[in-house]
Amino acid sequence: MAFCDKEKQLVDGGITCLDNKFIINYLPDAPDVRSAVYLLGLVLSESKGADNDIATIANKLNISTEDVMACYQYWEEMGLVHIASDNPPRVLYLSMRQGTTALKKIKPSKYKKFNIEMQDAIRGRMITSQEFNEYHLFLEDTTFQPEALVAIAKYCTELKGNDINYHYILTVARNQLHKGATTLETVQQNLSTQQKYDDDLKLVFKALAVNRKIDYTDREMYEKWTVDFGFTQDTICTIAKKCKRGGMAKLDSCLVEYYKKGVFDAKEIEHYEQQKQSLFDLAKTINKTIGVYYQSVDAIVDEYLSNWVRLGYDGETLVAIAKYCFKSGIRTLNGLASVVEKLHKHGITTVASLQQYLHRLAQKDEQIKQVLAWAGLERNVTQSDRTLFRTWTEIWEMPMDVVEFVAKKSAGTTAPTAYVNRVLADYKQRGIKTVEQAQAIQQSTATTAQPQKRAIIGDDLERREYTDEQLASLINAFDD
Repeated sequence: MAFCDKEKQLVDGGITCLDNKFIINYLPDAPDVRSAVYLLGLVLSESKGADNDIATIANKLNISTEDVMACYQYWEEMGLVHIASDNPPRVLYLSMRQGTTALKKIKPSKYKKFNIEMQDAIRGRMITSQEFNEYHLFLEDTTFQPEALVAIAKYCTELKGNDINYHYILTVARNQLHKGATTLETVQQNLSTQQKYDDDLKLVFKALAVNRKIDYTDREMYEKWTVDFGFTQDTICTIAKKCKRGGMAKLDSCLVEYYKKGVFDAKEIEHYEQQKQSLFDLAKTINKTIGVYYQSVDAIVDEYLSNWVRLGYDGETLVAIAKYCFKSGIRTLNGLASVVEKLHKHGITTVASLQQYLHRLAQKDEQIKQVLAWAGLERNVTQSDRTLFRTWTEIWEMPMDVVEFVAKKSAGTTAPTAYVNRVLADYKQRGIKTVEQAQAIQQSTATTAQPQKRAIIGDDLERREYTDEQLASLINAFDD
């Protein structure tokens, strides 16, 4: 059995290089020989050969096998390996990607100075062992300096008092970490810079009618609004006066929305809000028109109406399209959206152009209904009828008198429209464009239609193979 092996999760994870967690959390504190043993064993754990034994590591590092096992006992205490057996010796490497932080044992002496300074920063209460453990784990998993975390604790107690909980302190620390501040100098600089927002925030609080102390999260939001988003103090206060019921959370939500919509000036925001309200009203009208109901129309405005307005549609046109859809049996928003998309492709964006388009459709339906009457059919026009009629008249370019001639011949057959389509397709191939030409071949067509013995298709043709290029060429020619 191999001396070094891996836990199944480590193998399944496909980790063949050194995990960054080992470099950040364990390597700095481990003596050189222990690190060397760990790394050599990690390499051997990939091998199932005869060289995977304790002697290989001992010889490579010029130490005894007892020293090798002593090193592995250290790593077992750290929670990175498990000594499965002593005789024969076998070591199992554990995964660092599934709860390793909780397994790691931290030496009490490592953070002795930090613990004293942290307790001094929070003087009003005793820090529990669990709280200290959370601080230690944060420091172990990041490159954050202990002195920087103490500075954040002092800053938080000045804001919140000594009853501040560790979740708040670690939240501030993680925010600083996200900004790349991990040293005492950079953290202090960021925290002192934020103090300058207090005067501006007092005006914002006044506009919001908020009566409390300024919080760290308040400064974070204000910095986002002004630095990241680009809003001015005057604009923020103007919007704040309209957000009194929701406080800072409501104000933040509004400014995020305005930022996404690209409106920053107070006048732009006022116009946007007016348009937004009109879109809400329009959404309710459209829903009522097509016969659907939604308690909230926010998603409808964002998903549909905003895009339709950008395409040039106004409320009157959209309501007219909705009425047309309802009468046509289209009674969902997705169905309405599909109709709007098709109309836009034809350049129909106004009520006038829609009415002209519907008038043309109605005229064409009257023509199709006349063709059905010639064929002996008394029913409503279907979409299939429209597709066939468009093929006959627009694609094949058959004159209406030819269509009439064939339709009247189809009356009494089992499937009149199929008959008309088959005959007109034959005319297309023959190049027939007039009734006279159609009448000239009527007799031969009737003869062809009589039952007779025919050769099986292909029996009288020479079989041949085609290359891919030839087939592509034939298909392209067919499409043309």
